[in-house]
Amino acid sequence: MKKLTILIAAIALVCFSVPAMAVDWNFYGSARMATFYVSDDLGDGETASGDDGDTGVQWDLQGNSRLGANVKAENIKGQFELGLKGNGQGDVDVGTRRIYGVWNFGPGWMKVGKDYTPVSQFISGQVFDADLGLLGVGTQYGNRVGQIAFGFGGFEIALMTVDTRNVEAEFVVGGLTFNFSDGDVDKYLPKIEASWGMSFDAFSFGLQGGYQTYTVEDVESLDDGDTNDVDVTSWTIGGDAGFNFGPGYVKASVSYGQNIGNAGWGIPGNRNAGGFGLWDGDDDLNDVDTLMGALVGGMKVSDMLSFEGGIGYRADDPDSDYALGDEKATSINWYVQSVIALAPGVYVIPEVGMFIGDKNYDDSDATSTFYLGGKW
Repeated sequence: MKKLTILIAAIALVCFSVPAMAVDWNFYGSARMATFYVSDDLGDGETASGDDGDTGVQWDLQGNSRLGANVKAENIKGQFELGLKGNGQGDVDVGTRRIYGVWNFGPGWMKVGKDYTPVSQFISGQVFDADLGLLGVGTQYGNRVGQIAFGFGGFEIALMTVDTRNVEAEFVVGGLTFNFSDGDVDKYLPKIEASWGMSFDAFSFGLQGGYQTYTVEDVESLDDGDTNDVDVTSWTIGGDAGFNFGPGYVKASVSYGQNIGNAGWGIPGNRNAGGFGLWDGDDDLNDVDTLMGALVGGMKVSDMLSFEGGIGYRADDPDSDYALGDEKATSINWYVQSVIALAPGVYVIPEVGMFIGDKNYDDSDATSTFYLGGKW
């Protein structure tokens, strides 16, 4: 609370110390509660006590509850947004979700700071799992990353922080340990993403792509003890489109990429296999190809009531030499929801859905999850 007070005081000081520039401040915020019944079928897995399933109630303040502001002064605008993550068992932390500034220089604009990235496909309003929106299980997602971005018309290109989280610590997957951390990570290029799209009255579309590469030098081979340089390269391409017809709408997306987990273009966990390229123990990487697609439709009945449903598909297909198995890992996620507006700014969103896990890389049965409840 003390840090938040200092922040607001600093903002006020800036506002009153620059009277020559007209600055528009628009503050916003939201508190979001998730209240769901969740039932996991662990497939061939089990809990610590040996059960093949787990059931419980989720009753939490969502970690994407937020406080922020949009700011504008002449040809410069910006935004800051703080994530409020207290869980009811004490204050946890306040995280910086977004902080950036944009300079409009006439034919285009330049953005500096932390924001969503161009590859992200936001077509779904799914609220379970902190407003997942089919991200990583049907739609690709680049998260919020430090970047320098430029835009011209409907085209945007961003140069971003390279994601190397999976090599800067000892790499342990499925009980196998890969000592990538013994090598030196060299980054010669920033992560690059670009998008192009247009929006009309009844139709909109977007195309996205991304590329990232880095080298792990002096990795000791498990085969002969020699040291090698291992390249970790990721790329993705995708597209989405939407069509409005009166009170209804339909949206769809598709994407295809290689080693998307290594570049942070997905959300790993028991929803999917992750899409991580895996060191082969010698001088190369065993790649994983990922295909995703999603379809969403909805209708606005009135200002107080609307409905939406969606389905997402994902398949992670590893190289035949993949150490954890070479079977294709697939998952499907569907949901149906209604959005009920009780008053301006006050919503209840009942939702039911399921994550259907098929197989893991080793051909074992994957986790499936059924949920029922709502977001407030």
